[in-house]
Amino acid sequence: MLKPGALAMAFALVALPATAEDPAGAWEFRTDIVNKGCTITGYMTIGIEDPGTGERACEFVSSETCGGALPEGIQMQQACEIQFEGDYLLIRSEVLASLTEGRGIDGYLPDNFTVQPSGTGRMSGTWYDLNYADLVEFWRARGGATS
Repeated sequence: MLKPGALAMAFALVALPATAEDPAGAWEFRTDIVNKGCTITGYMTIGIEDPGTGERACEFVSSETCGGALPEGIQMQQACEIQFEGDYLLIRSEVLASLTEGRGIDGYLPDNFTVQPSGTGRMSGTWYDLNYADLVEFWRARGGATS
């Protein structure tokens, strides 16, 4: 169950600065889900903006480890769409495939994010699924494009 205020934190909206960095390119991310005892890391590629809709497509691979429950971890391939709401990027995902041998996608909830630029080559905000929410940090992947 989401903690009180998690959705409010995930959907807070403000105006986009005119100097905001174009998010297209390669990013890495990390969140520590304190109430679940898990860490999720990943590598995301964000495409260019569709001039007709203003949306962007993205894709990523997430790796989740959970101490004693999932010490070996699981990897999931996910597709996502990004919408801009003021200063925030709303990243909504869909699980496509498990990359972990012997593990299907059943029971794995998509990793969603609401983030905003927090400096050159950085974004921060909220990771969430249907049950949990916590802070997330994104940074440009080595060799990733910056604007």
